[in-house]
Amino acid sequence: MRFLYGSVFFFAMIILSVMLFTYYAMRESWRKSPDRDFVYTISFSQEFAGRNYSVFFDDSLLYAGNPFDADTVICVKRYVTDEPVNIAGVDTIVKVPHFTSSSSFFVVDGETNIPTIVNVLEYNNIHFTLKGKKVVPEME
Repeated sequence: MRFLYGSVFFFAMIILSVMLFTYYAMRESWRKSPDRDFVYTISFSQEFAGRNYSVFFDDSLLYAGNPFDADTVICVKRYVTDEPVNIAGVDTIVKVPHFTSSSSFFVVDGETNIPTIVNVLEYNNIHFTLKGKKVVPEME
């Protein structure tokens, strides 16, 4: 009887270990997935009002303010596109993620054309303020 209880206990521990491993592996891969709904929210302080600024995310122009409205809030969502590629004579489709954690925001002063570059990393709320003529990001 001890052998039977020991075998059942051992089998239950193996099943539990496999379930825990699967749960944590899937949770980690979901968190790093480019398909995940991740929205960047960009806001600006009142010091931007009436000035000329453009906001780029990677190579995409999001907003060109002339004059800039300080109450503007920009929401940008990550997305994935399917791009056809021919590799060694074989047609395949490659998923290309856009606006990932390695992307950058560019806030360009319209008068001097000097950009402020901000890497977004995993922050989804970004608030820009002006200190003098310098654009300062506050990320959370």
